[in-house]
Amino acid sequence: MNALPDKPAAFTHERCDLEQVQLIGRIQAHGLLFALSEPDLIVRHVSANVSAYLGIPPELVLGGSFEAILRAPQFAGLQDRVLSGELSGSMLLSLPAGNTAIAMQCTIHRQDGVLIVEMEPAEEADSLQPLDIDIHVRVPASRIEAATNVLELSHLVACEIRKLSGFDRTMVYRFDEDWNGEVIAEDVIGSPISYLGLWFPAGDIPAPVRQLFLINRLRMIANVGATPVEIVPVIGPLTRRPLDLTRSVMRSPAPVHLEYLRNMGVQSSLTVSILVEGRLWGMIACHHPLPRRVDHSIRSVCGFIGDAFASQINLRMDNEALQARLESRKLIEKCIAEIESMAAHFIAGQFQGSSMLELLDADGIVSSIDGVLCCQGVTVEEQLLLPVISGLRNLSSNGIAAADKLSDLDSAAASYASLAGGALYIGLTEGSSDYLLFLRRELVETIRWAGNPNEAVSSDEHGQLHPRASFAAWQETVRGRCRCWSPLQLECAGTLRERLLRLQSAHKLQEAQVRIRYLAHHDTLTGLFNRHSLCLKLDECVQQASASHSSFSVLFIDLDRFKHLNDSLGHAAGDRILKIVAERMKHQMRADDVVGRLGGDEFVIILAGDHDESFSPVIARILNSISEPMQIDENTRVAITASIGIGRFPVDGVDGDALLTRSDTAMYQVKRKGGNAFDSCLVDSVAGDA
Repeated sequence: MNALPDKPAAFTHERCDLEQVQLIGRIQAHGLLFALSEPDLIVRHVSANVSAYLGIPPELVLGGSFEAILRAPQFAGLQDRVLSGELSGSMLLSLPAGNTAIAMQCTIHRQDGVLIVEMEPAEEADSLQPLDIDIHVRVPASRIEAATNVLELSHLVACEIRKLSGFDRTMVYRFDEDWNGEVIAEDVIGSPISYLGLWFPAGDIPAPVRQLFLINRLRMIANVGATPVEIVPVIGPLTRRPLDLTRSVMRSPAPVHLEYLRNMGVQSSLTVSILVEGRLWGMIACHHPLPRRVDHSIRSVCGFIGDAFASQINLRMDNEALQARLESRKLIEKCIAEIESMAAHFIAGQFQGSSMLELLDADGIVSSIDGVLCCQGVTVEEQLLLPVISGLRNLSSNGIAAADKLSDLDSAAASYASLAGGALYIGLTEGSSDYLLFLRRELVETIRWAGNPNEAVSSDEHGQLHPRASFAAWQETVRGRCRCWSPLQLECAGTLRERLLRLQSAHKLQEAQVRIRYLAHHDTLTGLFNRHSLCLKLDECVQQASASHSSFSVLFIDLDRFKHLNDSLGHAAGDRILKIVAERMKHQMRADDVVGRLGGDEFVIILAGDHDESFSPVIARILNSISEPMQIDENTRVAITASIGIGRFPVDGVDGDALLTRSDTAMYQVKRKGGNAFDSCLVDSVAGDA
């Protein structure tokens, strides 16, 4: 289940989660238990009902050899089995009891350094004997393999196990990520009550009990109403602690669980764990309104079917995961292709991520890249999301974090859950605030519980735990959570992040290369062509003009009294003046003209075309634009003029160096006359005031 209400205290009742049920010190009433030390096989614990079976009080059994209980040659057979280490399965023994013998099904296991022998009477227990492999094993297994989906598979398993076990009701229920269990299949006879589709809260099976079901995967309770039998002594003489019944088949249930079953109208039960990839996926639960005991053959076949069921679920999950992974790879490549096709837009934060929405099954995306905010799909204002973004950033691992319920990160998020109930965060770069935030709407669900989950467990005035009394359907509408972000989607988000970082890195490298190329040809302060580029441009103009028998002019420009302003106002003001002058000159240029900075306060302009009467107005406009007053800062306004020397190709020179020299000489002629004018080196040159 992807959405559940906030758990009340009853869901995770501390006493339930801390109770060590494996140390309960009691077994069910229908059998015997002996705990032996090794290698001497001396009885160290015994169930108190040994006197009822053997007519010998427990105190006379304790401390004696187990051989006195079994007698030869059965003791020798058991001893050989123990020494061989083959303790799995059961063995049939004849337990001497006075002048008679009792047929017992015996199971053996080791726990906490003690050998535990459990015996159940072979008579009065339902059995599959004689076991028919085809009917009881192969046919159910073939039906299970033929099921097309998990629900059909679950229904088949429920039917097969109900028929094999003889219990009136068999349910298959599956755990969610919070250990709540949903009944996904049920086969029932003789009762109008159905639990199909109902949810059982996690508190019904506390964490310690779930841990036991991982170890001891099959559990039978033969008679809920029978009085449990104490194990004596309570504290072991060798271990100095209670006997550990973790692997016991006859361990007595906790009183709260017995009351739980009575409240459901159940007098006996059989439970099979469903383990998938080492995790408790779910359980098969058999209930009966009367006491019922099934022998080892029935339990073994039910366990086999449970294992086959788990294998099929695992196989289907693997196939689904493989298909999902293959599909996700296609979508990732589609995402990257989409982003690379508009890489500049992505880097600038202006992109459309429809394929990313598809990849991560999201309803909307909010991104912030280099301070540029972009939204697509169903989104929320970034200002509202800032606390959530901060929380996810703090929780992120390798730049990835997800939340199914945003109000857990920021209580105010409940107000916009209809638009964004959950989010997946991708942090793009270390040390920056760039991110992608994928949003999912809340998933409004109507949950039908088996009884009120808020009253799952309570305690009375004596501190005794009690389960809820009613299991009638209890309906609840759950809001505020989105669909759960799957591990594969988180993995895809990580892969996507890696590819995006690679793309950003490549783009930054490309930008750096472009910048280096730019700086090789441009002045860093003004952005005009630098000395190197000006010389290249000048040589190019010489070649073109020579080939076409045309002409052009070179203007050498020097700002008047710039040093005084630079020294008095400061270098920052001087730089500001140079940049303003450069901008003003650029605005006066024609399409084919070239302007650059030689260095300091010296500039060069290459004017295309023959030097005729139209040149003087162009140069005059340049001078006028430079001399316009300029605002350096809030409190400083200055005016500056320029001196311009003119060199003409081919009259004043036939190469770039000659033209620069002649125009430089002409500029100094203007300066000597007071500046703020232009002139050439020719005797008949035109000089004028701007």
